[in-house]
Amino acid sequence: MSGLLGELQWIGTILIVIVVLATIILLTKEGIDSTKITATGALVVTLIYLILMDWEKGFRDNLAFEEVPHNFLEALAKTVNIEAILIIFSIGIIVAITKGAGFFDFVSLYIVKLTKGDPKRLLLALGGTTFFVSMFFDNLSAIILLGSLTVVTCKQLDLNPEPYVLFVGINTIIGGLPTPVSSIPNIIFFNLYPETGMSFIKFTAYMFPIAILFFALASAFFFFVYRKQLRIKVTDEKKGQIGRINPWSGIADRKNIWKSLILLGFLFVGFILTSIPGNPLDVALMALISVFFGLFLFRTDLKRYLREGVEWEMIIFAIALFVLMGLLTAAGALLPLTNVLTKILGPVPTTGGIILVAVIIGAVGLPIAGFLNSFSAALIFSYVFKALPALLPTGLWIGFVLSGNIGGALTPLGSITILMSLEILNREGYPISFLKYLKKMLPLTLACAALGMAYSIILVVLGL
Repeated sequence: MSGLLGELQWIGTILIVIVVLATIILLTKEGIDSTKITATGALVVTLIYLILMDWEKGFRDNLAFEEVPHNFLEALAKTVNIEAILIIFSIGIIVAITKGAGFFDFVSLYIVKLTKGDPKRLLLALGGTTFFVSMFFDNLSAIILLGSLTVVTCKQLDLNPEPYVLFVGINTIIGGLPTPVSSIPNIIFFNLYPETGMSFIKFTAYMFPIAILFFALASAFFFFVYRKQLRIKVTDEKKGQIGRINPWSGIADRKNIWKSLILLGFLFVGFILTSIPGNPLDVALMALISVFFGLFLFRTDLKRYLREGVEWEMIIFAIALFVLMGLLTAAGALLPLTNVLTKILGPVPTTGGIILVAVIIGAVGLPIAGFLNSFSAALIFSYVFKALPALLPTGLWIGFVLSGNIGGALTPLGSITILMSLEILNREGYPISFLKYLKKMLPLTLACAALGMAYSIILVVLGL
């Protein structure tokens, strides 16, 4: 009997791996509804796991649940990171409120006016704005807000939009590094970090310096690769038109701009306050409080933004992916990688062993994030990290976050923002194929990955 059960376990694990791989492969196809595909994959994997596996044992042994609910649905719900879902939900509403107020249109026109149409300054200004927006809003919202705006700006100045749109796309990823609310790998890391946890300020202190280095590296790279396009001189007529731009012209009520600044300031200060020891607020709760403050500030109702502002498809996709990767781990599919890393670390992790693990995470995480997606890579490594010895250096965790984020820029498959950037360019008559993107951006991605790995190792060596 035990032999039959063992065979069923192996069959179940193999089937789950096949379904997960098939789901991921389908997600790379153009025109696919990623939410439906992921939800279907999660449903199929759930049925396989429930029928063929000893589900309580898998949750206890491979997901390290201290207490496994006797009800399967309750146990399944524990694979979903509620804090991450709450942050995605709240930030989506705040984006909708400030976007509806015309805040981002105002900022973009102000940027164009300040740069006076100079191609290099415009590139840096658009990239810098994207960096800042991506620090507090999710990457998808950032590219939606700034991608199309960049194309319109380039049309007005008769500039080739390719370097500008790509730079904006890359900076949604780089700008998403400094705060724990701006990208899925960050959110997962922030809620996974052991013991006393990782505060908002501490996370930003670790991530902001390397993010600035990435921004500087990306700027220099684009200046070199697109040097011909960035040497174009803007005519005096165009400069005159730019000088006459009034950023306030499209704003129905100027008070809304100041309200937007107050709301974003409230959100930022609230995130900082969550870092105070003993504070009962956490980042997810603070984001939700900011939503209700925004609704009060703009005298609007929640029902409208639940309908228009919340990215429901993104939330369903996230929940389905949490379930998919949770059951993949519960089935024992990640044990080989976990065992290798555990063996390298040994009973008492040494500095040499930790550095080797950091290199492996950087080398393995980059292609996983690049060819699957950064969300999947982050979830896979989060479960691996849960199984490793406790109290690993923060530098190793930082390497995990960097690898999961930067890997998203490796190919157009790794990040929705890169895919959307290419789609915007394709729509405007500047198509970039998969291979062309890879050829242009691979040196930058590899350089950032190497820099991120070195940063992680330096933190480990310094004991930070």
